[in-house]
Amino acid sequence: MVTGGSPKGLPPSYRRRQMTKKQWWLAIGVVVVAAAAAAVALSLTLGGGGGPKQLSHDDYAQLWQGTHLGESKQAVLGRWPVPYQHYADNLKDDCYEWSDAPNLRLNNMPQNLYNLCFKDGVLRSKALF
Repeated sequence: MVTGGSPKGLPPSYRRRQMTKKQWWLAIGVVVVAAAAAAVALSLTLGGGGGPKQLSHDDYAQLWQGTHLGESKQAVLGRWPVPYQHYADNLKDDCYEWSDAPNLRLNNMPQNLYNLCFKDGVLRSKALF
C-alpha cells in the first residue's frame, strides 16, 4: 500500500509559492551570468574572430629572411606565430615547424615548411622544405 500520496495514487501536490521580487532578480542574475559564461566559452573554443590571422606566403618569407642563426629562442619565437608542430629531432634539438599558407595550385598544400631548431636556447639550424 502506498502512503503519502493523493487518494487517486498521484504524488502529493504542493502549493505553489509566489516568488518574491528578490528571488526574481536573483534568478535573472543567475541566467545572465550563465549566458555570459557560455558566450565566453564559445568565443574561446571557436576562436571568435580574435585568433591569430593566417599569414600569407610573403609574410612567412619575410619572417624567414629576418631569422638568423645564433639568435635567442625567445627573440625568434616572439616574432613567429604559434607553430603547428614542436618536437625534438635526432640531435635532441628543440625544433618548431610552421606550414606556409595553402596554395591552390598545390591542391591547398602549403608552399613551404619552415623548421627552426634550437640548442641551449640559441637558433642552431633552419631548414626550408
